[in-house]
Formats: sequence, structure tokens, C-alpha cells
Amino acid sequence: MNPPPDEKQFLELIDGNRTRILKVCRVYAWNAADQDDLYQEILFQIWRGLPGLKESAHANTWLYRIAINTSISFVRRRTARGGPAVPLDHEQLTRHIEAGQTHDDGAEEQLARLYDAIAQLNEVEKALVTLFLEDFSYEEMAEVLGLSASNVGVMLHRAKKKLSTMMKEAPCTTTP
Repeated sequence: MNPPPDEKQFLELIDGNRTRILKVCRVYAWNAADQDDLYQEILFQIWRGLPGLKESAHANTWLYRIAINTSISFVRRRTARGGPAVPLDHEQLTRHIEAGQTHDDGAEEQLARLYDAIAQLNEVEKALVTLFLEDFSYEEMAEVLGLSASNVGVMLHRAKKKLSTMMKEAPCTTTP
């Protein structure tokens, strides 16, 4: 039987990574209610797995692995129940982003287009892009996703290329 989780360690880990966890939720869930549900599920999984965390030096990698795997399971469950795996429409996503952040209109539009494009990637590509945006090294990404660093490099390059193409093709609704 595992010892109970350390509440202090849990709170410190969450406080230090709250923004990162929320970004993962934003990539995988498209409305506030789903993001809240996913956030709670991630916290539960972190709490449940905390006794198994061996070294605090790898805590961020461990946390990301849990957040990404929980998010992928969340999307699979939703899709299996007939729910959308991607946002219903661009306007809904834009309104959600605008409600949560205050940027100029051009940056809002660009951010909305980026999240819309990320939503169209497969699960591994979403994870890679999320980790890349968090400045994880290839080695750290490889550890989180269980891939080799060279495979991460190739897959990330392909994902960036896809995103670039999608961003060029996506209509920009901002008027000059």
C-alpha cells in the first residue's frame, strides 16, 4: 500500500505549475466548463500519483506527463460519447479567449487562429506543441511523451509545418 500523498508537496507543485496546467486544459478543452472539469481531473490524477514521484528534480516532467495523458483520455472519452473533439466554431473559440485575456484585437485574432489550428493536430502533435510553447527541451519532451529526442525533433518539425500551413490558410477576420 502506498503512503498517503504529501499535501504540502502537492500544493507547492500545483502552485508552481498552475499556469502550465491551465494552458494544457486550454489546448484540449474548448469551453470553460470542460476546462474546469479537465483541470480538476488533472489535479486528482496528480494527487493520486504523488506518492509515486521519486525525485523532485523530475517533478515538472512528471506533472506534464500526467496532464497530457489525462487530457488525451478526456478528449477520447468526450469523442466516444459523441461530443466535439475540437471547438464548434471559430467565433466560439475567439469569444472564449477574449473573455479570459486582455490583448489588442490583432493579437486576440492571431491567438484564436493559433488555438484553432492546434485543435486540428493529432493528440501527440498537440502535446508536442504545448510542451514546445512551454520551452521544454527535446529531451524533456521525449521523457514526457515516451519518445526518443530525435523522434521528438522530427515530429515537432512536422507539427510546426502543419501549423504554419494552417495559419496561412485560415481566414483572418481582423480588418486593417
